[in-house]
Formats: sequence, C-alpha cells, structure tokens
Amino acid sequence: MVRPCFKICYICGREFGSQSVPTHEPQCLEKWRTENNQLPSHFRRPKPRKPEVLTATRGVTTK
Repeated sequence: MVRPCFKICYICGREFGSQSVPTHEPQCLEKWRTENNQLPSHFRRPKPRKPEVLTATRGVTTK
C-alpha cells in the first residue's frame, strides 16, 4: 500500500495534502502572528521563514 503524498507546514509542523498547503499556510502564519504578538516582548520569536526547495540533480560525467 502506498501512502499518499503529504507536505509538512513549516509553521506548525502538521501534515497536509499537497493541494491544502497553499490554503493552510497563510492562515497558519496569521494565527502564529496573533499568538506571537500576545507574548511578552522577551518571549517573541522572529517570523518563521519558508525553507528553500532543493531539487536533486544527477551528476553528468563526460569523457
């Protein structure tokens, strides 16, 4: 049995289907901002940054 492809939200760490992530991330970021702004200033964290997407490439050798 093959497990469906899920993507992990970089903000909350929960798994979502690949079609749901673009809808979820802006809402999750807004929730994060609201919660972060309610913390005392010395506990606030910088805004989470979306990680870069790295693509694998095969090395090409020539003779």
